[in-house]
Amino acid sequence: MEDSNEEIEPCRSIGPHELEAVKSQAIIKLSPVQVPAHFKRLECNTNLNLPPLNWLTTSHSSHGLHQALYQNAGFASFRLGQMFPDCVGEVDVVSDAENIKQLLKLPYSAKSAISMVVHKVGNTLLLDEFDIQKYLLRKADDDWKWLRTFILEHILAYGDEQHNFCLKERSREALQSKNLLSKFLYHSLKQTGYTDYDGPTQLTNRRASLPIIGPVLPEPKIDENVPDPKSSHAFNRNVVWTFEDIRMLIGTDMPIFGGPNRPCISLRLRDAAQPINVLTGIDYWLDNLMCNVPEVVMCYHLDGIVQKYEIIKTEDLPYLENSQFSPKVVRNVAQNILAFLKANATKAGHTYWLFKGRNDDVVKLYDLTTLCQSQNKATEKAERPQQQQQQQMNPFTVPVGMLLYSVARNMKNTLEHITPKTAGNIRALLDNCIKLLPKEQYPQIVSSSHYILSDLHIPAGIDPKAPKFNDPQSLFDDDEEEEDDEESYDDELLDFGQDKYYQSAAQSGGKANVAVRHICDALRDFKSHAKPSKPAPLIADTVERCNISLQHISAGISCLQYFNGNQEEKLKESEMHAKQEEKQRILHEEQNPNMAKPFNAIPLPYEQLKLVEPSSTSSTQSQAQPQKKRSIKNKSKRSKSKELATTSSTKPAAVSNHQLSAKFNTQNFGSWNVHLKLLLLEKACLTYATLAEHHYETQSYGSTLQAIELACRCQQVLNKYMANVVSQQSCLLGRAGDCFFQMSKHWNAIEEYVQQYEQLDESTRLISLELTQELEETELLSLAPVKNVEQVMLHSCKCYEEALEDAQSTESNELLRRLGNVRNELGLKYMYSAQEEYSLMKRKAENAQGTEETTNDDEKSKTEPLYVKLTVNSYDCLRRGIEAFTAVQDNVNLAFLYCNMGRFMRLRAHLTMPNESTITLDAQKTFYNEAFNYYEKAKDCLDTRKANAELWDLVQWELSTATFTLAKQLQDFSVADNNSLAEASKEVLELLQKSLRLCDVEHAGARQVLYSFRSGLIHKRIASFHYAQLRGYGVCELSQLPKATLQLCKYHYEKATQILESLKEVRDLMVVQLERISLHEFLAEVSTHAAQKVKQMQLALDICLQCQLIFDHVIDTNSSVQIDDDEFKSHLTLFESRLQNALKTLIKLLLTTGKDPKQLSALYKRMYMETLTGKHGIGAQQSSTASISRSHHLHTLLTRLKAMCGAQPSSD
Repeated sequence: MEDSNEEIEPCRSIGPHELEAVKSQAIIKLSPVQVPAHFKRLECNTNLNLPPLNWLTTSHSSHGLHQALYQNAGFASFRLGQMFPDCVGEVDVVSDAENIKQLLKLPYSAKSAISMVVHKVGNTLLLDEFDIQKYLLRKADDDWKWLRTFILEHILAYGDEQHNFCLKERSREALQSKNLLSKFLYHSLKQTGYTDYDGPTQLTNRRASLPIIGPVLPEPKIDENVPDPKSSHAFNRNVVWTFEDIRMLIGTDMPIFGGPNRPCISLRLRDAAQPINVLTGIDYWLDNLMCNVPEVVMCYHLDGIVQKYEIIKTEDLPYLENSQFSPKVVRNVAQNILAFLKANATKAGHTYWLFKGRNDDVVKLYDLTTLCQSQNKATEKAERPQQQQQQQMNPFTVPVGMLLYSVARNMKNTLEHITPKTAGNIRALLDNCIKLLPKEQYPQIVSSSHYILSDLHIPAGIDPKAPKFNDPQSLFDDDEEEEDDEESYDDELLDFGQDKYYQSAAQSGGKANVAVRHICDALRDFKSHAKPSKPAPLIADTVERCNISLQHISAGISCLQYFNGNQEEKLKESEMHAKQEEKQRILHEEQNPNMAKPFNAIPLPYEQLKLVEPSSTSSTQSQAQPQKKRSIKNKSKRSKSKELATTSSTKPAAVSNHQLSAKFNTQNFGSWNVHLKLLLLEKACLTYATLAEHHYETQSYGSTLQAIELACRCQQVLNKYMANVVSQQSCLLGRAGDCFFQMSKHWNAIEEYVQQYEQLDESTRLISLELTQELEETELLSLAPVKNVEQVMLHSCKCYEEALEDAQSTESNELLRRLGNVRNELGLKYMYSAQEEYSLMKRKAENAQGTEETTNDDEKSKTEPLYVKLTVNSYDCLRRGIEAFTAVQDNVNLAFLYCNMGRFMRLRAHLTMPNESTITLDAQKTFYNEAFNYYEKAKDCLDTRKANAELWDLVQWELSTATFTLAKQLQDFSVADNNSLAEASKEVLELLQKSLRLCDVEHAGARQVLYSFRSGLIHKRIASFHYAQLRGYGVCELSQLPKATLQLCKYHYEKATQILESLKEVRDLMVVQLERISLHEFLAEVSTHAAQKVKQMQLALDICLQCQLIFDHVIDTNSSVQIDDDEFKSHLTLFESRLQNALKTLIKLLLTTGKDPKQLSALYKRMYMETLTGKHGIGAQQSSTASISRSHHLHTLLTRLKAMCGAQPSSD
């Protein structure tokens, strides 16, 4: 190759190959050294015993050769897991390459010893070499005493020699051989003169620091990541190696060389006097497979003198003479051991010890965690001091817990969409992390784990009103993947026990190791009754998610008490010290400026002419990453802590998480205590808001108020520490207002609501206690429900008003509508209560004695009556409701409020204030005019009936009622003098006619019958008004009466009779008929001619006979009218007297005039006699008390009278 024109000859001692080759692929994750190193071929007879000039140098130009042979990797799997947390859970094994090779050589190395610790993190196994001599036998007696005792009593007791558990050759020959190989590698390294170093070569898409989508969370300390923090070994290459179907993250230090002709080779030094054995061949073959090296160059020597070179392809290494082995055997061993470990090392967080002594036939797996726990129980029984108990702890517990935390946090932060299966995996990791790490010693990590778990159940950014957690399609896909995994796992277990494995091992020249056979036997027993346990997917409803999230939040808050205050003090001291040093440096520079010396040259700064440009992929990633983070920042409106995390993540990838965390500490709150507390309380605020929405939908209003109260207190604490936090106070208080309002509507269940509010579970109690300590008593918001419906509605208004103070413009309109609605309901409640209170007071006043009235008046003068206060409150609520709906221009609700305000004015018109004896008609007119104005405003808001027919009809009905009521008041109780009587009469008539026009009898509806009845009453009143006018003229002749007034009077009486008769309103119809009879009697009285008098009296008699229909309705069994009262009885008596008077008057008139051609006087005499001699005569009427019986009598009487009159009871 280099420095020689001769081509290295290929090896010729290669046997036949197997037909099927094993599958192998290696992807380099990170390589701190330049790949490959420049290869220099050594001349023949070069003495390797002489060290080269660059031997054991640690510069970058040595390509990591200094650590290839002499560095001890220690517990490398923990460092690899912390470096690549995205791989943990995705690969099957994380380990040092040497450990993997040692396990795969197990069938061919019966005399070798194996001692490894195994840890299960998710679906990944962590394998590390465990040197018993180094970690146990050479340490102090108190270190890991429980494990030392176990090994001495159970392991070493059966071995006769110490080397039974010695893992490495420490003889003089082995050391000399290692030194010779090291010198050979340094000799083979060509010095190119170009020593610039670009830094670690990143060959895969790996971020230098964890992407932080969520908030900043604490990083585990370096001494907590690994069991041996003093060891800082960094592998030359970190590789993801796929061997058949097994994926492994491994670290390797194998030197890789290259040149122009052969760009990638591995270099080996062999003693020409000794053949290559099987173990060495497997070692070379696995090294090349792990690094994707296609060829190996063999350098043969004799006593350190170079003899020759040979080149061998990687696929030819298993078939060299005297060192043949079967790749399938190695593959089967890998699959068997992995399946054996996964089948037995099943408990996450437990430490297992895989041990095989020299010449042992069985590989044993011990659960060290169980041993440690049993030892700790014995320690507790002996009541040993706490320091001794800490020394008995498993040294791997904390590193495993830290790795679980790092992996879970990486999975949570790097995945944009978390499926239920992934969420279940993260939950399992963090649950085990919390179990392993004592919160008293590691409160930061434990509280952060609780926060991530709470965020897992209630993710940031969800809508509390419509939370969406699971994607059904992704859940279906996850189930299919799990079924496929279980099937493939069963197939693997079935294949591992086949006899063909042992045949292939024997055919390849090796011996089927008893230890491997024992593993297969164990698998054969295991496959029949066991399946791999997988974390359950995170599937839960909203309430369960919220409750679990609150449990983790309370657990995280409980960890805050264990934070070390000394760390915060040290941090502040270091900040002060740094500031003082900076001031002193600035002062020194000001006092001692840099001056040029006359005889010294000024050095120029050196800059490289050739700038090293980063790779296109890395630059693209570094540009894409900030854009992604900026988009996240713009999309999510989160707290200041989260904005800080987003901004920090846009910095170059060279900034590590440790630097970011340190910067966060120094620039913001100064402690993780406050930061984590705010994160937990922010999550609690979102959780309680989501829980409140759920309780509101299920009408559990007491639980809703409790959740909103705690959410608001969490928001208060966040506002206390962070100024720019997005407040959700308006939304929360708005929902609280809704809750109070709904409670007022469902007042029967108030006891249940109070009980719901007072119920506190343990997690809520702890969170509430923390909030109480953070806030002062004056700041504590209380939403406790009270057993007073008025106070509950006032609380609703108060919540809405406070929500409006912090609400945005888009939210304020909706809040104003809800506030106006509550004001309207509260105003109506005050109005009805005032009406009831006033009626009650009037009844009490009527029943009171004279002396008692005096004392009551004295008491009233001192204290204002309750109805007055209720009236004022009603007006105030309605007025403020109108203002709210006016602000949002809600015309429909505004019309409704105007209608209610008109109703209030009508009520006010009939209320007598304490300083008034009676309310005057003028005052009533004033209030009624106000009511008319409000009704007209309501109609103006609606414009037409089409806008809202139901509300329009309501306003129309209220306006008609108000107009008719005022007209009745003015007509019945007017005290106007003669001068203003005409104006008052005109006003009454106008009001009655307006009320008649407002009666909507055209549109069918619930009020159509009421409108008809009212129109009949209005016609009656208008007719009575005109009748009163006729009697008021004071004239003595019929011709002098105004004919128009007389015609209107008759017309309205006829309309009233027609309407009331159709509605079967017998009471009012009887009054109308009596007034009509009275009208004709009056006309007969004022008539001058006898014929006119007879005619008017005959018309009165006709009306009397028409009253038979009234008595039909009265005696009708289906009639629901209650007519058995004194007023109706008096009307019946009056009717009978008017009937007799009409007959008697007609008899007198006909006999007086002497003109009786039809002999009507005789008929009228018989009719008059019938009224006197009937079964129920006048005398009987006095003793009768039942209206029904009298109605029967009158009905029978009128029937007889009609029969006597014949077809024409009257004559023209």
